Amino acid sequence: MKKLLVMVLALIMALSFAGISVAEEKPSWVREDPSSIGDTVVVYSTLDDPQQATVEAIWYEYYPNCTIEWISGSVGTLIARARGEINNPQADVIMGGLFESDGTTYHDVLQQYTPTISTELNKLDPYGFYTFFDVQYMALVVNNDLVNELGIEINGYEDLLNPALKGRIIMADPAASSSAYRQFHTILALMGDSFGDDKSWEYIDALMENADGVITTSSSTVFRSVISGEYVVGLTYENIVQMQIEKNGADNITLVYPVEGNTACASGAGMIKDCQHYEAAAAFLDFCGSVDYQLARVDENCARGTNNQIRYENYPADEELGLVEIDWEWLGTQKEALLEKWAEHWAMYAG
Repeated sequence: MKKLLVMVLALIMALSFAGISVAEEKPSWVREDPSSIGDTVVVYSTLDDPQQATVEAIWYEYYPNCTIEWISGSVGTLIARARGEINNPQADVIMGGLFESDGTTYHDVLQQYTPTISTELNKLDPYGFYTFFDVQYMALVVNNDLVNELGIEINGYEDLLNPALKGRIIMADPAASSSAYRQFHTILALMGDSFGDDKSWEYIDALMENADGVITTSSSTVFRSVISGEYVVGLTYENIVQMQIEKNGADNITLVYPVEGNTACASGAGMIKDCQHYEAAAAFLDFCGSVDYQLARVDENCARGTNNQIRYENYPADEELGLVEIDWEWLGTQKEALLEKWAEHWAMYAG
């Protein structure tokens, strides 16, 4: 046996020195026959261009003949489009903006699929519709120059009520932005004595009043407006701010984790019901859960993932962030009512 092993190793070395590459074993998420998934997968996506490039760099290494056709937009826009196409689906996958806090909200346009590498994932959708590849933590983005000019500190949600910030805070509409909805229910979890109690809504009212009617439908507008100096502080999420600092050289901003605490919520992708390219869609969802993709997201998008083979040594641990647990399944049943209540309260301050 030992002699045979030595012979095999010698053969591999000989092939290498001869300039002949030795095929590496495919990752567990890659199909044995890559051609079996077909030549197209249509993805409705909330990812921006750099994030899509990260996907393509790995996908095309293993599936070079299966083209990803991207259709970009907000999750609300993409879901509406999928619902309009329910009798003739034009997409295979929705990627991004699908959170474990959604409950059954989007199940009407999706079909269940469990990734073949589900044992590698530390977050699984209890309903079986989503493949989680991202874990989102909430944050504030602060313009260093402007906050210094004001002579104030911003360390958390309570600091956003400082009168010096009136009209100089930007946030996204939770009815239009999934990350803004995350901020909304994080505040409800942290700023009262219990989730969504009167105390937490009193805080929201005070925040709305200090925001002075400033709101956007785009989560990207939040950090961009703070970077440009239009606003002092924005309500946003961890990795998008870290990415602006590390990748885009935005040295005039600071990522602030609220001192009051935080929440962590998984998000991911789902398969469109009765999609035209089932095998490609299934392979794509396996890819989303892979260590290959999620490691690339750490490097390129500063994002934490769900694959349990990855360790995040350069990010604060959950206990450092004061993480609070939320019953996501219960919250999923409350989304419509919470957004209606938000709209009622906002109408009092939008002027």
